[in-house]
Amino acid sequence: MSISEARLEAALSRLEIQDVMMRYARGVDRADEKMLKSCYHADAIEEHGSAYAGPAHAYIEGAVGRIRKMGAMAHYVCNIHIEFEGERDGVEVAYVEAYVLTFLRVAEDEGDWDTLTGGRVCDRFERRDGEWKIAHRKIVFDWNRDMPSNQGWCRGVLNPDDPKMVMATKGADDLSYLRF
Repeated sequence: MSISEARLEAALSRLEIQDVMMRYARGVDRADEKMLKSCYHADAIEEHGSAYAGPAHAYIEGAVGRIRKMGAMAHYVCNIHIEFEGERDGVEVAYVEAYVLTFLRVAEDEGDWDTLTGGRVCDRFERRDGEWKIAHRKIVFDWNRDMPSNQGWCRGVLNPDDPKMVMATKGADDLSYLRF
């Protein structure tokens, strides 16, 4: 392979890995089990802090039902650092560290609370059958801020009760699944 072909292959691999990272964020925010599973190899491992450690697909199956019952949620993938390690047992490997911000609104008896968390996902990606997917994910939690919800919709500039306002939903009814 020539130098320019190798550079092109690396650039395409970076784009494919970044697409998996963005698809994961969209899948979790929309509670889309099929989309989430498409990010992981079938035998992948998920280590999600104190909440879970085990097979990634089992984690997704358990989490999606809970996510559908949760309030507003948003996952933002920020800086992504990718290091290609070459082959390991005949499979191409890349290590990926991505900074993430997560927002979640939680309903409590005393009122809604907003939680904002900063952390990183550290992934071992493997390319199997020509497709990059997560083989092992570990989450690093850097900081968290919980606060009473104070949603004012831009100090009243936006009206969430107006029928023209498109509000996020989980599942296939969200605007991102509809074609207009």
